[in-house]
Amino acid sequence: MTGAVLPLPSSPRPPADSRARHCPPEEYAAFVEGCRRYSADRKIRLHRRHARFLRQFPHLNDWFDQPLRQRLGWRNKTTQTHRRGPGPDFDVTAGWINYNAREYLVYLSLTGRLRLDWGWLLGIGGLKPWPIADALGLPLTAQVDQLRRQADALGHDPDSSQFRLPWTIMRLVLHHGNPDLTAITADDVEDMREAVRSVEQIPGITEVLLPKQLATIKNNWGTNVFRTGIALFHAGFTDRLPRRLSVRPRKSLSTKPRIAAVMERYLTERALLVRPATMPGSRQGLRWLGTWLAQQRADVDSLAQLTRADLLDFMTWLNAQRQAKHPDRPLGDAYRRSLISEVTVFFRYGAHAEWPDMPARPVLTRMDVPRTVQRVPRYIPEHQLEPLMAAIRALDCPMQRAALLIARWSGGRRGEIRRLHLDCLDTYPDGTPRLRLAAGKALKERTVPIHPEAAEAIGRVLDLRAGQNDRGVYDSDIGKMVRYLFLNNGRLADVEYLFAIPLGRICDELGILTADGKPAIHPHRFRHTLGTQLAEKGARTQTIMKILGHLSAGMSMTYSQISDPVVLADYQAVLQPGATIAGPLADTLRRGELDQIALDWLQTNFYKTELELGRCLRLPQEGPCECDIYLTCPKFVTTPQYIPRLQERLRTEEQLIADATERGWAREVERHRCTADRIRGLLDELGPAATANS
Repeated sequence: MTGAVLPLPSSPRPPADSRARHCPPEEYAAFVEGCRRYSADRKIRLHRRHARFLRQFPHLNDWFDQPLRQRLGWRNKTTQTHRRGPGPDFDVTAGWINYNAREYLVYLSLTGRLRLDWGWLLGIGGLKPWPIADALGLPLTAQVDQLRRQADALGHDPDSSQFRLPWTIMRLVLHHGNPDLTAITADDVEDMREAVRSVEQIPGITEVLLPKQLATIKNNWGTNVFRTGIALFHAGFTDRLPRRLSVRPRKSLSTKPRIAAVMERYLTERALLVRPATMPGSRQGLRWLGTWLAQQRADVDSLAQLTRADLLDFMTWLNAQRQAKHPDRPLGDAYRRSLISEVTVFFRYGAHAEWPDMPARPVLTRMDVPRTVQRVPRYIPEHQLEPLMAAIRALDCPMQRAALLIARWSGGRRGEIRRLHLDCLDTYPDGTPRLRLAAGKALKERTVPIHPEAAEAIGRVLDLRAGQNDRGVYDSDIGKMVRYLFLNNGRLADVEYLFAIPLGRICDELGILTADGKPAIHPHRFRHTLGTQLAEKGARTQTIMKILGHLSAGMSMTYSQISDPVVLADYQAVLQPGATIAGPLADTLRRGELDQIALDWLQTNFYKTELELGRCLRLPQEGPCECDIYLTCPKFVTTPQYIPRLQERLRTEEQLIADATERGWAREVERHRCTADRIRGLLDELGPAATANS
C-alpha cells in the first residue's frame, strides 16, 4: 500500500501578496472575541497587547530591523531551557511588548501575512501556536497526529526526545507563511536543516542561545528535522527523502586550471557510464595524481606534457607514500593497484577521446598495473559456523536476523541483500522457497533457492512491514519507486546496522577475533562459505555462477579448485601407507622407492594428474609423455574410486569385440581383447569388490 496525502480538509491558501503586513485591527479583534478557549480576562489582555504592538511597530518591517534578542522579547521571571538572560542593555519595555505579541505574530503567519525568519523560530523558547491554528479552523493538529502515527508505524520511537514532530511542522509552516501543509516541499525541509546546521551564523543567535550548548542543540534539532522530512515524504507531502548529509564542496583535484578542467571533465563523463559507488575510487586516483604533480612536477601545466617515464616515476612515488591514519605503514598493495588502475583508465580514456590536453597515446597499459596475489576464498570453518549461526538465530532485531540468514543461505552480497524488494520471496513449483536478489555488482537481478530458515525470517520481516504505510523509495537502477524489505525508520536500512553491528557483537561474545582484536567474521565470508560448500558437494560450475552471480566461469572455478576434502581423499587414496592401488607404478609406491623430490612434486600437483580411468604420475624431469596407451604406461596408477569407470570401459570393450567379430575384423578383435584383459587385470589387483559386477 503506497502512501498518499492525508485525506483531511485543506487549509486556506494565503493571499497572493505575501509580504509582511498587519491585518485589519477589526479582523484580529473578531478572531479574539470568537475564540471560545479564551476567557474574558485573557481576551482583554490580548486586545491590549495587540494595540501596544501596533503603536510600537505600525510597519512590520520596523519590527524586523530590531536585534534578534529584542524581537524575541523577554519577561521578568521567565526561565527557558538553553536561553540566555536579556543583558544590561536590553530595552525591557520593547522586549515585553514583543514577548506579548507572539500570539499575534503567529496569527499573521497562519493567515499568510508574515513569514517568520529562522532566527526567531529557532531562538524562541516557548511557542504555543496550536490553539490559534485550531481556532482558525486549520486541520494542522489532525494532520500532525496522523503523521505521528505513521512515523511510529515506520519504526520511530514515539517516546524519543529527539523526535518532536509538532516542533518541526509548526516552524516549517510559520517560516513558509502558508498554513496549507501540502505546500511544504522537500526544499523547505532542506532549508530548515541547513539553518539548523549553521545556526551559529544567524545574526544575534549567540546572544539568545548558550554557545556551549549549540553542538547538542544542533544535533537534536537536526535529527528532529530529518525524521520529520521522512514522515512528510511517506505521507505524500514531499517528493523525495531528505539527504543523509549535505554535499560538501570538494577540493580541486589540481591547482593548475587546465589539468583540473580535464580531470573534472573525465569524472563528469565517467559518472554517466558507471554506478555512483565507483566514482569515489576514480576521484581518489586523480587526487593522488594531482598531489604528485604538485610535489614532483610543479612546472607541468598540461597533462599532454607527461610521458611514460613520468608516469613510471608516479608509480615509484606511490610506493613511498604512507597511510593517512597509520603514517608508519605504506599504502596497501590492493589500494596502490586500484590507484594505478584508475590513472591508467583515465589516460586511456583521454587518448581515445583525443582531448587536446592529454597525451595522444595511452602512457600506461594494463601490463603496468601491479599483479596481486590470488587469494583463496575465506570460508567459515565448521567449528566457528555452528555457534555463529546459533547466535544469529537468537538476535532480537528481525531485520538483522533475516539479513544475516539470507547472507548465509543465498550467497548474496551485502548491497544485494540490503536492497531486496518487498516482493522478493516466492516459491518454485515444488514449494521450495525462491529469493529474487536485487541487481548488484553485475547489474543483473537473479533468483536463487533459499533455505526455509531464511524464508521464515523474511516472512517475519514482511509481517512487520505489513503495518507500515510507506510510499517506496526511488531506485535509480530500475528507474521507479520501490518498496524495500529492509526499511528502518522510513529509510533504507544501513549496511552497518544490518550486518557489521550484529556480527561484531556476536564475534566479541564468541571470541572469534583477529590477532588485533577485531571481529574475524565479515558478511562476505558467508558468500565464500556457500560457494565452497557447493563446490565440495559436486555442484556444477554453471550452478555456482548462477547462485553467486558471477559473470565468468573463472570466478566460480575458484571455489571448485579449493574443494579440499575431495583433493585430500584422492591424494590419500594413492600416497598414504597401505593404499589400495593398481598399475605398473603401484609396487614402487608401496615400497616407498620414490625420492623426496619426486614425492614433493606429486604432493603439490597430484590433483592435476587425473585421467579417465586413473592418474599418471610421470615426473617433470622425465619429459613429455609419448605414450597414448596409458593403460600400459609404467607411470599409470588407479584406485578403487575408478572401479565403476573401469567396469564401464570393460563392458564397452566387450561390445567392441563382439562388433569386430561380426564384421570379421580380426586385428580389431585382438586389440580390444588386449585392452579388456588389461582392465580385468587392474580390477583383479583392486580386489574382489572390483570384479564382483564386472
